[in-house]
Amino acid sequence: MVKTGIDRIDEEKIKNLLSGKRLGVISACSALSSDYRYPVDILNEKFDVRAIFSPEHGPRGVLGPGEKVSGGVDDLTGKPVYSLFEDFFTSTDKAKTDGAYMPHRKSMAELDCMVFDMQDVGSRYFTYVSTLFYVMCACAVQGVLLVVLDRPNPIGDRVEGCIQDPENLSFIGMTRVPIRHGMTVGELARLYNGEYKIGCDLTVVRMKGYKRDMYYDETGLPFVRPSPNLPTLESIYVYNGTCMFAGTNVCDGRGTTQPFLLVGAEYIKSDALADRLNADGTLKGVKFSPAFFRAEFGRYAGKTLYGVRLHVTDKRALSPVRLGVTMIKTIRDMYPDDFEFTKPKTDGGRYHIDLSTGNSDLRDGVLSAEEIMKKWNKDAAKFRQTRKKYLLYD
Repeated sequence: MVKTGIDRIDEEKIKNLLSGKRLGVISACSALSSDYRYPVDILNEKFDVRAIFSPEHGPRGVLGPGEKVSGGVDDLTGKPVYSLFEDFFTSTDKAKTDGAYMPHRKSMAELDCMVFDMQDVGSRYFTYVSTLFYVMCACAVQGVLLVVLDRPNPIGDRVEGCIQDPENLSFIGMTRVPIRHGMTVGELARLYNGEYKIGCDLTVVRMKGYKRDMYYDETGLPFVRPSPNLPTLESIYVYNGTCMFAGTNVCDGRGTTQPFLLVGAEYIKSDALADRLNADGTLKGVKFSPAFFRAEFGRYAGKTLYGVRLHVTDKRALSPVRLGVTMIKTIRDMYPDDFEFTKPKTDGGRYHIDLSTGNSDLRDGVLSAEEIMKKWNKDAAKFRQTRKKYLLYD
């Protein structure tokens, strides 16, 4: 079984690294130790934890997607909680400290070390890796050591998708990496430090027994949902694709018990869409069945929707980015008078689909799905070369 960073906490070298230091902990419900405990509780028991810093969904994972995280006191540890998440995605903080998504100087004033332990899902969209970037910036300015307790990338080491245009950077894509980056959080931290010249005093506690092509169900580690809308590994496998629907008038399954595995809208004919997608020979490792469902909360609450249920048949053959691009192109082609990309909330604002995918290729509608993937995978190939010097595992 794989040993994560938190599972190595009693090793002398790691213990000496943290002992005698005043710690801040960045953690959430996404991480468990091999004995089914949360890292923040383990660290609080063994070391001098002074504060908890909370990403999206809150320190115990009860908040919904995009919901503002407020500060306060953690019920179990009694430690103060400082928010690292606001309720908007479209802005980026230019300041090196005290931005909306980064630790404020006052909250770090009496800390010697920050410990980061959160389970990522292998996606540029997922805000935990943006939190990591901002924490690194704050630690560099404050002169605080950052220790990353590493965890697996649950969808292996494959790289897919484009590197976003600079004008489309946001909190759902803070750094110019492909949609599916194929790295662990510890490796991403090393890449951020190297490529962005952050200057963070960084230590990554590596995993033991981990091979970089592993999927999460091959690690022997206990699974806990990394966010309320990623309750299963199957939902994580397709997330890099179906999350693109957040920038459209098609429901991505949020508000149901099968988020990211159900896709539908009031105007779709379920049988026709399932037949069309199942006949597409470019979509490997996935099948589609007609679906009829109702969202209980969110944008589509109370509406009866028609579409498809995704079934992952081979996780290694699946290319989720291609999946998302092809599904959007297919629905747009089938229902040109109904399908829409969500418009910016303000004049001159940015389209959500551009922020998530990284450019306007999908929205422009000029290129075919195959042409888009050919273009985007050139970025992926370049990134595979860039990331080589930051990788920690074979």
